[in-house]
Amino acid sequence: MAAQLWQRCRPLAQQACCQGVRFAASPAAQCSASLARCFEPAAALRGLQGSSSSSAARVCRRSVTSEASSGAYVCSACGSSAPAFSFLCRSCGKLMEASYGTASHYDLLGLDTSFEVEAEAVDSAYKELQRSLHPDRHAQASEEQRLLAETHSARLNEAVAVLRSPLLRARYWMELHGARILEEDQRIEDTATMMEVMETSEEMEDAETRSQIDEISERNSAKIRVVESELAGIFSKEDWAGARRLVERLQMLTRLQQRLDDWQPS
Repeated sequence: MAAQLWQRCRPLAQQACCQGVRFAASPAAQCSASLARCFEPAAALRGLQGSSSSSAARVCRRSVTSEASSGAYVCSACGSSAPAFSFLCRSCGKLMEASYGTASHYDLLGLDTSFEVEAEAVDSAYKELQRSLHPDRHAQASEEQRLLAETHSARLNEAVAVLRSPLLRARYWMELHGARILEEDQRIEDTATMMEVMETSEEMEDAETRSQIDEISERNSAKIRVVESELAGIFSKEDWAGARRLVERLQMLTRLQQRLDDWQPS
């Protein structure tokens, strides 16, 4: 049985960017450990972001630059203050300093702090803010204001990237509540989903047309939606151990979805 499992997991291990894993001479002895490493959290999150130079930790972190000593955000142009951060001063319309303080991704986009967030709401808020930060809008401004626009745009893009992705949003939500998830020293324990992913990988290998892949992709997307819905319920109970199991499953399904999206006929 162990030998058969090893034959199935070895190709997937190579596809999962685990070249650093030294495969065991005895499949019965080390197959499970090697398979677990194939789905290690850090590797999957690096893959999720493609060729971006930013790590998942950077994408999910919150800015921690200092706020004004009064606890308010003060506009350097007109001196007015506000209790919450905004990219533009609400009094004079100038760009605020890049001191984000404890503002979360939700705060930056003006969204309610909830794990469940509609993609349309994220996109709508993003488009409105991006228009305000677009370089053309600040072409005649001072160099300081132009640099601020670039800095704010980068910060806005970070927030949107996290909130658009169910996986990154789940990780971020847990981080906001002080729960460790998908870190370097953690290993995935959901062997059932591992086997499920391997079986789907075999279907992909047998597929010959885009329509066959699309059918597999739709099934996998449905599973992702189910996990996202389950996470919303478990987050409301603050069951972080249960949430970790679901995030592990979401991670593997998301990784699989990337491969399905990138599929090309041989």
